[in-house]
Amino acid sequence: MKTMPLPNAFAETLRETLDEWPATQKDISLATGIPVARLSEMKKGKRRCTPEYDLRLSRYFSMEPGFWMRLQLNYEMQRARIELGKQIEAEVKPAA
Repeated sequence: MKTMPLPNAFAETLRETLDEWPATQKDISLATGIPVARLSEMKKGKRRCTPEYDLRLSRYFSMEPGFWMRLQLNYEMQRARIELGKQIEAEVKPAA
């Protein structure tokens, strides 16, 4: 049985934000200090958000720090549950 790919809310939100923003990706790169190639990889879901990039993006887009990291962490937690959840439930017994 083939499963649907898990949507990456971080990458999707970043892509939508960058695509809809009036500045070019190059301008955003220069303003944030995030290389253009890195922005492209992040919006394609090929590179994850880091705390530094979260702070840079949050500052530029006037968002609460941590916004981008929460999207990234939520995606990674969902992925871990799908890929490892049953195995961890079988291997780890609750302490209480």
